[in-house]
Amino acid sequence: MKQRTEFIIFLLILAGGLILRLAALNDPVSYDEAYTYIAFARQNWFGILSDYSLPNNHILHSLLVKISTGLLGNHPWSMRLPAFFAGLATIPLVYLLGKRLFNPATALAASVLVAWLPAIVRYDTAARGYSLISFFTLLAWLLALLALETDRLRYWLGLSVSIALGFFTIPTMALPAGGIYLWIFGEILLRREKRLAVYLRWFVSGLVSGLLTFILYLPVLLVSGWRKLLANGFVMPVEREAYFSKVLWRQLSATWDLWNLDTPLALSLLLVLGIVLSLVFSGRNVATRLHFAVPMLFWITLYVLLRRPNAFDRFWAFLLAPAMLWAAAGWLAAASHLRLGRFRASDLLSAASVLALVAVAVASLPSIPQKWVKMGNIEAMAIELQPGLQDGDMVLVGYPNDTPLWYYLSRLDVDDSIWQARPDFKRAFVLASTYYEQTPERVIRDSKLDPILFDLAGATRLGKVGFIEAYLIYPAPSK
Repeated sequence: MKQRTEFIIFLLILAGGLILRLAALNDPVSYDEAYTYIAFARQNWFGILSDYSLPNNHILHSLLVKISTGLLGNHPWSMRLPAFFAGLATIPLVYLLGKRLFNPATALAASVLVAWLPAIVRYDTAARGYSLISFFTLLAWLLALLALETDRLRYWLGLSVSIALGFFTIPTMALPAGGIYLWIFGEILLRREKRLAVYLRWFVSGLVSGLLTFILYLPVLLVSGWRKLLANGFVMPVEREAYFSKVLWRQLSATWDLWNLDTPLALSLLLVLGIVLSLVFSGRNVATRLHFAVPMLFWITLYVLLRRPNAFDRFWAFLLAPAMLWAAAGWLAAASHLRLGRFRASDLLSAASVLALVAVAVASLPSIPQKWVKMGNIEAMAIELQPGLQDGDMVLVGYPNDTPLWYYLSRLDVDDSIWQARPDFKRAFVLASTYYEQTPERVIRDSKLDPILFDLAGATRLGKVGFIEAYLIYPAPSK
C-alpha cells in the first residue's frame, strides 16, 4: 500500500513537470534554437554528423531534431521535443537516484524541485542539447552506482555508452564525465576494494567511453578537422590576466542571475544551504562513502584552473538536477530529527513540496492555450513580410533577431537566398531593433555590405512590430 501511494505521488510530480514544460514548449524561437535548425538540423544525415563549422551543432540533438521535425513538421514545439523528453526523463532519474542514495521522501522532494525549478524548465524547453547532457549525467551516475553495487558488466558498459552519448551531444560532457569517473575511483578506494578486477573495469569503462566518443566524432574529424572541434574560438582558454579577476566572476554572476529568474532569492539561498547540509549529513544519510558533490566540484575546479573556459550559464546546466537532489537531501536529513506530533518533519516537508508543485501546475493550466497561440514579434514580422517578397528582394536584419527571422521565413517556404546579403538586389527590407539601438545603416554594415550601395535617404519606414522597425530601401541611383 505504501509503495502504491508513493508511486501515485511520483506520477503527480511527473504530471506537474509535464504541465510546466508544456506551457513553454511553443514559445518564440531563440537565436541559438533557430541557428540549430537553419544551419544543421535541415542538412542531410552525413552533413549533421560531419559539419562542425560552429559548436552550435550539438550533433546528437541535431539528429533528433531532424527526426522530430521530419515526422511532425517544422514547428517550434516539434523542434523542442528531443530536449523536452530528455528533460522530462530527468525527473524519474532523480527519483531513482534519490531513493537509492537516500530515502523515498528525499526522492520525492528532489523530483519536485527538478520538475518545478524555472531554470531547469527553461533548458528542457529549448531546442538545444543541454537537457540531454543533464539526462546523460544522471543516467551515468545511476549506472555507476549500480556498477559499484553489483559489478555487473552491463552496468559498466551502460556507463561507457551514456558518457559517450553525452560527449556526442556536447563536448562539455567532459565536466560531468570527469566528475563521475573520479567519484567511482574515490568510492572504490574508500570501500578498500582489494580486487584488481574492479579497478580494471573502472579503467576499461573510461577507455571504452573515450573510444566510442572518438568513433562517433570521426565524420567531424575527417570533414571539419580536429581544430574545429577542439581548438575553436568558443573552447580555447581565456587569457589568464583577465580571467580570474573579471571573466569568470562575470560569467558566474550572470549564471546565478539567469538560474534565479522567476525564483525567489530566499528560496535560492535555502537551496544552497540545503546543499551544504547534505555535505554535513552525508555520513549518516548517503548509501555511498563519498558524497558525489566532492569529486565533482574538485574536478570542475581543476578544469576551470587548467582550461579557463568562457563558461556561460548553459555550460553548468548539468549541475542543476544533482544540486536539487543534494538540496532536498540536506534539508530532509536535517528535518529527520524533528517530529511534529505523529509525523516526522522530513515527511511533512516532502509532502508540502509535492502539494506546492501540484498547485503551481494546476494554476498554470489555463494559460497554456493562450501561450501556444501567442505570436512573437519576429514571427509576426515574418508573416507581414512574406506575401510581398519578390524575386530580387533581400531581407537584412540585425543580431540577435536574424536567425529567428530566417527560421520563421523558412516555415513560410521562403527561399534561403532571400536573407543572404548580396550587393545585387532590387529591393532590400531592412529590419532594425530599437531595443539594441540599431539603425538601417548599422544593420547593413553588420551584414558585411557597403551602405553606399543603398539609397538610405529614400528609405521608407514600413512600420514597427514590438521593438523591430522595418524599412524598404532601393539600390542607390547609379552615377
